[in-house]
Amino acid sequence: MKTVRFFAFCLLLCLLPLGGLGETQIVTLTCTGDFMPGSNDKVSVQPYAFQRYIEKYGYSYPCEGLKEMLENDDITLVNFECVLNDDQPASASRFRFRGPTEYAQILPACSIEVANLANNHSGDYGKQGYLSTKEALEGAGVLLCGTTEFGNEASFMDVKGVRIGFVGVLPLWNKDHPQDLEKAFQYLKDNHCDVIVASLHAGEEYRGYHGNMQESYGNRLRKLGAHIIVGNHPHVPEAIRVTEGVTQLYSLGNFSFGGNTGVDEEVHCLQSMVAQFDLYFEDGKYTGHQLTLWPIHISGVTPENNYQPVLVSGEDAQKAMRMVDRDNQGYVTRLNPFVDGQGAVQDFVPWGK
Repeated sequence: MKTVRFFAFCLLLCLLPLGGLGETQIVTLTCTGDFMPGSNDKVSVQPYAFQRYIEKYGYSYPCEGLKEMLENDDITLVNFECVLNDDQPASASRFRFRGPTEYAQILPACSIEVANLANNHSGDYGKQGYLSTKEALEGAGVLLCGTTEFGNEASFMDVKGVRIGFVGVLPLWNKDHPQDLEKAFQYLKDNHCDVIVASLHAGEEYRGYHGNMQESYGNRLRKLGAHIIVGNHPHVPEAIRVTEGVTQLYSLGNFSFGGNTGVDEEVHCLQSMVAQFDLYFEDGKYTGHQLTLWPIHISGVTPENNYQPVLVSGEDAQKAMRMVDRDNQGYVTRLNPFVDGQGAVQDFVPWGK
């Protein structure tokens, strides 16, 4: 992977005008799918629950299979689809998910710096659950983003002399409160962010094909100023599209997902993606990005879920790539293939605005 990136870096230098070479910075951003460090209250007491694995193996356990990748990047962004709360009444619903507030420590233990809260589970335990989640994550040093009923979070991080901003959008809330998202973007612009990454929680679960809402919100986020759009919620990999220098990932699938105790492919999707962007800057000015896709399985074992994603290769990787290509039909931009040991390295996308 380092060889591929070095080649891409050299190619970029060759494209620069002679005599105009400046200082080039590369910021590596890793994006994952839905991350749920918890389970519903009924499952949480069972021997196969996510909680038992953390008790046995420690906070860093969920990301051990991707340890080198996450530790060697500059920023890791996850869609945090869970509540952290200790004292709310137990819920009988199978669609409410939480872990104890101490699980905020999982993120720094896994080298995860940013969490998106704009999703349909961050409010599972109401405002109190949302606020306890926010307090726990911020106490662990995690940056938050997400426009929801209970908060409008936007954050930025300074890396290598540039500033990367993060917003999150949940259409179910934002369609009636468009000004909240506009305020989040304006906050990042007022703070002079060089690149804005938007997390979009939309689409139909397990369908495998993106829909009109993902398209329309992608258009809106580009107009508001997003440079990269990362989609979640469908729980399966979907298409990737480049428009006007902006890459939109319609869905990456799941990551470490405590909401599913099994990964039977007849019920759940085992395949997923980790997206790694190299963001290029010339003397602090953003010039474009290059994406590498890394197919993963969301569990190192089957059919039970051990909640530990692992990189895959060979036919397992090609199966995940075919899921993306299936939804990519009709786009002018076609994906470059996956190569074992190198990932699926896509063409450099210049920023022309």
